[in-house]
Formats: sequence, C-alpha cells, structure tokens
Amino acid sequence: MASTPAGPADAVRAAADVLRYARDVVVIWGERLAAGGRGGEAVETLLALAGALGVEGKDESGLIEVPAGTNGRGLREVGCSPTLGPGLADAHGEGMTAAEIAEADQLGAVLLFEATLPEAALAGASAVIAFSHFHGESLDVHADVVFPAAVYAEKEGTVTHPDGRLQRVRQAVGHPDQARAGWWVLAELCDRTGAGLDILGAPMVTELLTEAVPFYAGITLDEIGGQGVRWQERDAASTLAPDEPSTAQLAGPPAAPEGLRAVAAPSFWGGYETEHAPSLRFLATGPRAELSVEDARTAGVQSGDEVRLAAGGESVIAVVAVRTGVPAGSLFLTGATLPDAPVEIATAVVAGAVDA
Repeated sequence: MASTPAGPADAVRAAADVLRYARDVVVIWGERLAAGGRGGEAVETLLALAGALGVEGKDESGLIEVPAGTNGRGLREVGCSPTLGPGLADAHGEGMTAAEIAEADQLGAVLLFEATLPEAALAGASAVIAFSHFHGESLDVHADVVFPAAVYAEKEGTVTHPDGRLQRVRQAVGHPDQARAGWWVLAELCDRTGAGLDILGAPMVTELLTEAVPFYAGITLDEIGGQGVRWQERDAASTLAPDEPSTAQLAGPPAAPEGLRAVAAPSFWGGYETEHAPSLRFLATGPRAELSVEDARTAGVQSGDEVRLAAGGESVIAVVAVRTGVPAGSLFLTGATLPDAPVEIATAVVAGAVDA
C-alpha cells in the first residue's frame, strides 16, 4: 500500500484497524469531498467503507455530512441544486453549476440570492437581479435591480441539520423601513412573470415544500415545534428508495500531484460582516498561508514571514503560518484564491517563529 496525500501507509492501516474492531462508528465527512473531477469516486469509496463496517445495521452508527454552506442539506432536499429536483429526484433538463456560471462568457438573466459572481460574468449577463446585504462596486455597476437581503435574525422558515432534523427559524427582529422578506419578493416576481404560487405568508412556503418533497409529506410547523423532527423517522421516509450500492471495483487513487498545491480554507473571520461593520473590522485578516513543517523548511520560511505565492500566472502576498497538522504538499490559503497549479513561494521579507 503506497503512501497517500492524507498520510503514510502505516497511519492509514492503523486507522483501518481502529474502525474494523469498533462497535459503533460515525463517519463525519465534508461536502467538498464530493467536489472536483474525482468527487464521484470519493463518495463511492466512502459508501464502500460504510458497507464494509456494517454501518447500516448499527443503530448508533452512520455517516454525517458537514455541508459546505449554511443549510446545504436542506437546500439540496428541496431541489435548490443544478442536478436535483425536489425530493432528491433527478432534475429535468440540464443546469449549470455555480462554477460553470462564473466561467461563462455570455449569460441570460441572472438572479443572485445572497450570492456573488465575478465581475466578468456579471458584465456578460443580459440582466442581473440581486438580493444583497451590502452595496458593492460590481453590483452597483452591473445589477439592474438590487433588493435588500435579510440577515439571520430577520428570517423565518426552516433549516435542516446535517443529521436530517428539520428545525424552525423564527424571525427575531422586524425588517427596517419598507424592506420585504426575500420569499415575499420572490413570490411577487413569480406572480409578475406568470408563475404565481399564490403565497400569502411564510407558513405557506413551508406547506408547499412539504407537498413538493415526498419524504416531507405531512410535516407541519407545529410538528417541528421547538425540538425539530427527523424526516427519516417518519413513515413518509419510505418514499425515498435507497439506491443499490455499486459492486464495481473501486478505482485506485491517482498519484499525488507534484509540487505544492493551494487549497481554499475559508476563515470564520473572513465574512462580509467583518468587511462592512466598522466595529468588527479589527477581526479581519489578510491572506494567510498555512504550511507543513516540511514544506516550510524546504521553502526556507517561518511563521510570520510575508511571502509571494505564485500559481498559474497569478500571485498573492500572504503571511505564513507553519502548522504540524497540515499535510506535506498542501498549502491552506485563507483570504485569497489561486489557480489549481503548482505553487511557488518567494520573497520572504519578515522573519518569525515556527508554531507547534
């Protein structure tokens, strides 16, 4: 068994032995595992591991996915995905992923709901309607209409926990001035474009969702209440027939890419709140590059050094943080992005100390 990007072969064998003799196993995995060119193979491998451990037959075992974004599981289950319809059914027709939309030269009308696109994509759209928390230069230039987006405390509806539990979200503060809830504006737009749903209140939105998603059938806001409800434990869950696991031989892992590769690592302090709120701006940090001890030694840098990272014709200035938990060959980049290409490190100008 050859070494893998995740660690030496001995470490992988040791982990396998722990799992093999464990009574109950809960595997927590990130949604980004399923992304990329080999995402499907990664998920097949994960399912094969669950099958080998007999996870399905153990009450206290299972797989829990950590979504890449807020309410990621709930959005997929109701059909907010380019490849899925309500109830995890296959979508009708072909859609575009966010990455494909961002890279497209020409687009039709684009509706951005608390989302962004590169300025080039906005410039190529025939019309742009946006729901945004703040004004931005790109939207000010390219958006035809910008609606104010509600913050968390202004929203009402449901959110789905990674374990499948539907929970209520109750509005805590009123909308300022004449601002309307996002669902109300969307419903009004549907009415004016001939796709009206006759929605009069947020509870009606929840009711329509439970009608559209077969395994949500019969769920009411009263049933969700204060403790939530797991749809997997209701009779309607039987409407979602499980797929038969693949019996094909798993593909072998590819060789680890040569050179240092940058991986986007979102920061808790890097959101739009810290960018726009003067009282929180001190929390914002610039680009930060976390390196393994091995790669830091090879590059001749230490924690605190300011370096230039270059990849695929692009570059960024970042501050180095050396971490023992970062695998060799990977660079965790926060506050900036680089193309998927070997990263070169140069121009260390400030000396620091190595962190444990």
